[in-house]
Amino acid sequence: MKQYCHHAPRNRRLLLLSLMVLALHAGAAVQLPAQSTIVDRQSGMAFPVALTPPGGGGPHQLTGTATRERTIFRVKVYAYGLYVDAGAARTVFAAFAGRPAAALDRDRAFFLRLLDMRISMTLRLVMTRDVAGEAIGNAFDEALKPRLAGAATELNRPDSAAALERFRGYFNLRELARGTEIVFSCSPGGRLNTTVNAASRAEIQSPALCSALFDVYLGEKPVSTDGRRSLVSGFPALLAGSR
Repeated sequence: MKQYCHHAPRNRRLLLLSLMVLALHAGAAVQLPAQSTIVDRQSGMAFPVALTPPGGGGPHQLTGTATRERTIFRVKVYAYGLYVDAGAARTVFAAFAGRPAAALDRDRAFFLRLLDMRISMTLRLVMTRDVAGEAIGNAFDEALKPRLAGAATELNRPDSAAALERFRGYFNLRELARGTEIVFSCSPGGRLNTTVNAASRAEIQSPALCSALFDVYLGEKPVSTDGRRSLVSGFPALLAGSR
């Protein structure tokens, strides 16, 4: 009996994960318990199925998770998950309902619609190792600068460089320890709200920065193609209304 009790929480997590996988790949209607979580298979980090985004508003629903790796040694840096406003997504992406995840992953129009930022979206990052704040800031700077330049031109936003400088200030920390949580959330109006370990950062109003930030993970040249595929794997179930 003691052995059964010891493994019960783990068995429950495995059951939840199995149900989620079935929902993602078969579009099955699955009723998940409140406050349930999904464990990212690469990093072992847990992600809540629903998340209240920084800046307020209704809860966003998890569509998938992935792990960011760097260098040829595939060092795990952080796990990340994509959350969206489910109700808005069902309206804006109605034309994509009924299509499997593999078809969505190959559809450029689907990703362009995502990056139009017509719905509120949230990224949750969880550090899987201790990393200097400056190193994370440099990594985002490197990834965002070229994307931001393109978005700024397209949206006619010459103030985007200043927005990036403010964003970079979020990482003026000596270290981001393993388990540190960073949450970015953008509204359709281009308002970026951020928390680091639940502590709010100053809001940044920048449609170009919001577009560039999500392009890092969902654009035509994402930091990880496998990661992008995983992030959108939950859309079929979400659009079917089973989550």
